[in-house]
Amino acid sequence: MVFLQKGNVIGRFTEGDYFKFKLKDQRLVEGYITELTDFTLITAALDTIPFQRIAKFSLQKQKNRSFTKILGRALLVGGIGYIAIDQLNVLIGTNKSGFDEANQRALGVAGLGAVLTFIKPKYKKVARGVSIRTINYSSPYYQFNR
Repeated sequence: MVFLQKGNVIGRFTEGDYFKFKLKDQRLVEGYITELTDFTLITAALDTIPFQRIAKFSLQKQKNRSFTKILGRALLVGGIGYIAIDQLNVLIGTNKSGFDEANQRALGVAGLGAVLTFIKPKYKKVARGVSIRTINYSSPYYQFNR
């Protein structure tokens, strides 16, 4: 079972995976997937959940490569890199010693990058543009090793 948004896979679950879903009636369902059919999933507790009742799904074990993560990593590396190069210049003797205003800005940029990189949402909404599909071995979305 895959969750697609604009043709990209944002979540992937197979039989035997642990899942955590919030349903449209605000009920939280979690457990192991026993069986996947075309329009439903069956859990280990023998609950049958239609795909259209899923409101949110957990992103805990899913890969997350979004624009904010990439931007966050770039800001984090850039801020720390700037401070390191500035301190290297101080060590060589090119700059005066101290932690000046530019270094404080670079520290702020690195902090913003850390926030964007390390904070991730717990759930992804199944809203407009997100579709849920069951796939088989011949599907282009199928991956043998995750």
